[in-house]
Amino acid sequence: MKNISVLIGFIAVIMFAGTFPATKLALEVYSPLHATCLRASSATLFALLFFICVKIINRQIVINAENHFFSSISLNEIRELFIIGLLLVFGFPGAVAFALAEVSSAYSAVILAMLPLCLSAAAVFIAKERPPLLFWACSLIAATLVGIFMVNAYYLKEGVNIETNQNFILGNFWLLVACLCAAIGYTKSASLNKKFSGFYIISWGLCLTSPISFILSYFLWPKNLSIYDALYHSSSLWGVLYLGLLSMFIGNCLWSIALSKGGIAKIGQLQFLQPFITIFISFWLLSEIITKEMILFASTVTLVVIIGQRQRFSGKLT
Repeated sequence: MKNISVLIGFIAVIMFAGTFPATKLALEVYSPLHATCLRASSATLFALLFFICVKIINRQIVINAENHFFSSISLNEIRELFIIGLLLVFGFPGAVAFALAEVSSAYSAVILAMLPLCLSAAAVFIAKERPPLLFWACSLIAATLVGIFMVNAYYLKEGVNIETNQNFILGNFWLLVACLCAAIGYTKSASLNKKFSGFYIISWGLCLTSPISFILSYFLWPKNLSIYDALYHSSSLWGVLYLGLLSMFIGNCLWSIALSKGGIAKIGQLQFLQPFITIFISFWLLSEIITKEMILFASTVTLVVIIGQRQRFSGKLT
């Protein structure tokens, strides 16, 4: 079961790896906030389609499941689902979009390699997991590498695509906010996954926050941008669709399931692989400059992941 959890988590990481390049494409036309709302709106449509398709495929089973789901859900769980929606639908994607407006996709992916460390901390304080010391050693090594890379990029300005030091600082601030939102959101999602499936959790998070995303998507639409012009910029449109379907909906569902089955801290380490994949996609899709430091850092972190994944965790979700 844990091997399957690792596989599911790895598939989700591959989907997440395309998030930054896809966001960059969306930002060519839309503002960071508007891109975030469009991403959430499209993901909500996919979530509603998911509910409808499942009901059509097996009506009787789904009716029974839905009756059980609705009858057993409490107001506190609705509140938790809404908070998860705010964190994973708006908090993390929004912070990433604002960060990518300041720094490059490849650089952002490398900095966000500390997300597994944030997930591990959230697992300790929220889910009461107890990872071994060697795991923390691997996480701290990765965090140290992130710090070294950040300082090196600040002074060399290679592959960062920034105009001023203020852009650099602001971009890193939003990346930190993204890490915190994702860590708390994923941990809360994995805790609820003991009772509800990952698809239900993410779908309900999207649906509960849909009034916000739909309303803002409408009012933030540029007055000088027609539907034809939006379709003309197909790369931006495909970026939004990728973010909604793969990154936010399917990716989040698979990631939530993997975290609950395999352990938050252990599965969370898989995201150390994400920068390496994102760097490749950024180079292939956006023709961003990839420095030797990025490759060296990604390779080193991959080795740290292999070591960390071999550790066993004694803690359980509570």
